[in-house]
Amino acid sequence: MEALLDLLLALEGELRAASGGTSNPFAGDDHFNDWALRIREAQSRAYPVLRRFWATRSQVAPTHWTDIPPVPAEAFKALPLGPPDAEAVFRTSGTSRSRARRGEHRIARLSLYHAAARGPYRAALFQGVPKVRVLSLIPHPEGAPESSLARMAGFIAEEDEVDDAAWHFRPDRGVNVEECVHWLRAAERGDLPVLVLTTAFALVQLLDRLADGPVGLPEGSALMETGGFKGADVSIDRADLYLLVARRLGIAPASIVGEYGMTELLSQSYDARVGSASALAKRRHRFPPWVRTRVLDPSTLRPAAPGLRGLLCHFDLANAGSVCHVLTEDVGIMDEDGGFRLLGRASGSETRGCSLMAESFVRSVQG
Repeated sequence: MEALLDLLLALEGELRAASGGTSNPFAGDDHFNDWALRIREAQSRAYPVLRRFWATRSQVAPTHWTDIPPVPAEAFKALPLGPPDAEAVFRTSGTSRSRARRGEHRIARLSLYHAAARGPYRAALFQGVPKVRVLSLIPHPEGAPESSLARMAGFIAEEDEVDDAAWHFRPDRGVNVEECVHWLRAAERGDLPVLVLTTAFALVQLLDRLADGPVGLPEGSALMETGGFKGADVSIDRADLYLLVARRLGIAPASIVGEYGMTELLSQSYDARVGSASALAKRRHRFPPWVRTRVLDPSTLRPAAPGLRGLLCHFDLANAGSVCHVLTEDVGIMDEDGGFRLLGRASGSETRGCSLMAESFVRSVQG
């Protein structure tokens, strides 16, 4: 296990250097591939479950990161992935009825998570901003220690540019809409721009309350939205949602950024940068260079041609403490330049490939 921990420390240093520098060595295929193979070897030694699973998929030693079989995201529900002495444990949201089947991601080093998250969110949210106030409709990390999203919101709130942060979401009660509105009315009269951190579901609740009395936040205000409407009774088209944000919060669509992340990954992608976001139809999600994303055909789990929809499969080096190559049930379309459109969750026959691989993973665990 020491070999893996040594690797995590070295990787963390490289991620911090890459995020703060003008060039990023992970953008090169050789550097990325070297790290991927080193991590795979260390993970294979540290985690017998992964070693057995990979052995059932291929008897040939990988020479490229694409040779390493991906682990389905559903596997995080089958057993905890990561070290037993983890610094933190992140769990997928689920519901109270499905709590026993929530995915669990054991985090070896929270500082590695911070190193992976910080550069990308700063590039997306903090360009040219001297000071900002934060309004979070995401739980405070102390109130939601199992939420990777809450932990990231906590990282953002600690940035030097943040003058103060208000937290108006509790996991047991949801959004405190009245307190939010009171805070927004006060912020409207101030000079500092506001950065709103929110899930799409929580944002709709706030916007509904502002239907009869919109606010106009100071110039330079921005919003980061993430997630969909899982478990919600209603949903709304993103284009319509962004128009409502402009009308009821005074934040232009060009300053609204979409974030895509998941409990099973320590890196996130963004579809724009505050102040320069293009029209929704032209936006593409991009991960940092230490992540490679492919779109796989749901039937064959082979790469789909550019422009064709399929399952998103991510290789995240920041996941060195658990498992890097993760096959999701998210559907997208890959562009030739490496960006991707996020279309939502797989349904029907699209989930078959994920299910078969999940069954294979469970069999290898039991074997």
